[in-house]
Amino acid sequence: RCVFASPLAPDGPQVVVAQALVDTGAADCELREGLVRRLGPLPMVAKGLLYETVAGRVTHDSFEVLLMVEGRSCVAAATVSSEERFDPDSEDPCTDEAIIGFAALAAMRWAVDCTTRCVRPRCEVF
Repeated sequence: RCVFASPLAPDGPQVVVAQALVDTGAADCELREGLVRRLGPLPMVAKGLLYETVAGRVTHDSFEVLLMVEGRSCVAAATVSSEERFDPDSEDPCTDEAIIGFAALAAMRWAVDCTTRCVRPRCEVF
């Protein structure tokens, strides 16, 4: 379970994602467009960044989000996954409402436990 909020209004609207994908090959996080809209304004980190994806090189704008997982929090860079990608007939369909990248995991001191398919506090793993 993870919670996203705008760093401009940390006590404002929040989005709860029951199960996010942890992607240790991704630096940034990704959040579904419909969920981003519910957060209100987000600070832009960069415009038109080039990302290498399974579908090839694509450009995305990157935003700052406040991310909370099990009592730990950080500010993370996140891109927006368009609603069209959630259509099963999409050229590159997506089913993950949120993706957590390695930079956010490291900032919150989480480690991936592959045997249990979850994250653990880094101090418990190492």
